[in-house]
Amino acid sequence: MKRFLFLVAMLLCVGATARTAGTPAALPASFAGWGASSAPLVTSPAGLDQLLGADAAGFREYIVKSVEQRNYAQGNQTAAITMYRLRDPSSAFGAYTFLRNESMSVVNLGAYASASRERALIVVGEMLLDVTVPAKQARPSDADLKQLADVLNKQADQTPYPTIGEHLPDKDRVRDSEHYFLGPRSLAQFVPLGTDDWVGFDHSAETIVARYRIAGKEETLLVASYPTQQIAAMKFSGMLRRFTFDPPGAVPAGQTVLFGKRVSSIVAVVVGAESRDAANKILDQVGYESAVTWDEPKQSYTEPGIGPMIVGAFMGTGAIMMLAIAAGIGFGGFRLLVKIFLPNKVFDRDKQIEILQLGISSKPIKAKDFY
Repeated sequence: MKRFLFLVAMLLCVGATARTAGTPAALPASFAGWGASSAPLVTSPAGLDQLLGADAAGFREYIVKSVEQRNYAQGNQTAAITMYRLRDPSSAFGAYTFLRNESMSVVNLGAYASASRERALIVVGEMLLDVTVPAKQARPSDADLKQLADVLNKQADQTPYPTIGEHLPDKDRVRDSEHYFLGPRSLAQFVPLGTDDWVGFDHSAETIVARYRIAGKEETLLVASYPTQQIAAMKFSGMLRRFTFDPPGAVPAGQTVLFGKRVSSIVAVVVGAESRDAANKILDQVGYESAVTWDEPKQSYTEPGIGPMIVGAFMGTGAIMMLAIAAGIGFGGFRLLVKIFLPNKVFDRDKQIEILQLGISSKPIKAKDFY
């Protein structure tokens, strides 16, 4: 029995290894003078715990499909690149905002990218690159990483990135403080109001948060987008029942109070404001506009004047007359040629042709009269 269980375990391990090996590697063997110093290691999302530790649970909400790791070297410098392949570009963008920290600043490397001296995060389609180097070493230059991003972009998913960030007001927003979420665990790490799904991710909600600094104090704005207005109204009503919203007077010390509003299928909530007036400085900037586009081709018609109409009528009549004359001449010529080359075969056949007559005239009609 033990031998049988051992064989089953071995087969399962071989099957798991085959699935991992069957996942195609995407990281190139070299880029911009950096050469791979190890073979690519492609693993399943089960290995996220070793890579991200406590952040793995929230990171999994972005639907990780595989993880690829590879080491590179250029002279005495080394770098490790971890590539997370996610469900789509929206998930990759969210995972990027989840891992980004305040020590990193935005750089122009891909659709979205941030970097510090020792680390870089780059979004390329549905792929998220995490570039790290050992302590006291500098990461690959922006030009080198840009070349790597361009190589990967040729095989990346070109689906558009989420547009919910357009609802975030620009005024007073803390730079690079945006975070995009697709699940409650990742949201709870930045907005600690509970790890259960109080926003409505089970109803295809997407959420983005950003910090705002007003009068020296920080407030957090959460914007949630829902598929329909009805779902948004239902979820906003649930928030009003669960949390303390807009109490009269000042906010009690040590109590979390929310201020919010719903506009169509968008729900906006401010966390950390001292009063409704302070929250309104942000909420009043959140709006929703729907635009309807018509893709049918446009046609413009201008009625001509009397002069062109008369000229056109004469020209049309003349064309019809010329066509009639040409048809008459053509038929006459054809008939003449037939009578010359086929006499009494086609037209001159008065003895073979009879004409039905009503007999209302005393003079009978002869067929040869038609020839």
